[in-house]
Amino acid sequence: MKLPDLTHPPVPAGQRARFLGGVGLIAVSFLVYPAFIVILLLPLSAEMKLAVIAAASIVSWAAFSAGIYLAGRRGYNWFKGQWKQLTGEKVENKSS
Repeated sequence: MKLPDLTHPPVPAGQRARFLGGVGLIAVSFLVYPAFIVILLLPLSAEMKLAVIAAASIVSWAAFSAGIYLAGRRGYNWFKGQWKQLTGEKVENKSS
């Protein structure tokens, strides 16, 4: 059983909501990639499909960027740690 870390003060509710909203936006930004397959299957011209995919990609990156901004340093460090675990890089253990 892991004991809670009582050395840091608890995160205020406003910051917690902002952090969770940011992480939510980051997660939603990744949902555009499965949508690319659906877009390719739509009965649209090749130019229209390319335009829709480009717009979806821009919206995805905008949501990701807004999520990083809202989550702040804590969200960025969490995401970076998850990415390093996924890619097998060494994770540095720094407290914020």
